[in-house]
Amino acid sequence: MSEFKGMSVERQGDEYRVVRETREAKIEVGLGFDAYRPPKLATTLPFFDHMLEMLGWYADLNVDASYAALTHPLQHVVCEDIGLALGSAARQVVVDRIPEGIECRGDGHAVMDESAAFAMVSFEGRANAFFTVADAAAREFVEGMQTVDLVAFFEGFSQGARATVHLRLTEGADPHHAWEAGFRAFAHALRAALRANPRRAGLTAGVKGTLD
Repeated sequence: MSEFKGMSVERQGDEYRVVRETREAKIEVGLGFDAYRPPKLATTLPFFDHMLEMLGWYADLNVDASYAALTHPLQHVVCEDIGLALGSAARQVVVDRIPEGIECRGDGHAVMDESAAFAMVSFEGRANAFFTVADAAAREFVEGMQTVDLVAFFEGFSQGARATVHLRLTEGADPHHAWEAGFRAFAHALRAALRANPRRAGLTAGVKGTLD
């Protein structure tokens, strides 16, 4: 189940499937920990599909995502809703793994040629997203997408995951490289946050001891 209306989160083995239906669209997302397989990505946005491919590749996760518009196929809604669904899947992973111990927070650096980025994520019931976007990453468009819509993905993820996300895209001359470095860095941070840690069995990232 999910706290968001119109959304369901189901687990089948090591695979988490999320379906979200609104008046605007039907979104389906998968987050899996099984052996690598090619991702199933059909968000209607080629560059966004590519970034989700990078997310799964560098986080060692199987990431699937599809978006079927029922009204207006707005890029902002596509990115935000996919982020919300993927974040909800990640939150459920954290909830399921807390009894045996999970890191709950992580960080990561990444590069793509001349571009470099840094990301942090912490699952502790606080939905926040903060960005430092400079140089080429701050341009209005990248590969036919508005960069504010890529920001909306991370904002949606933080809401769905009830997590704090920091993303810093501080270097880069090519906007494609800059954003790809950002998604790679976020993938490293997510992989670290979802890593098992028996020492923390029953513990959350914050000392309050709850994800609410």
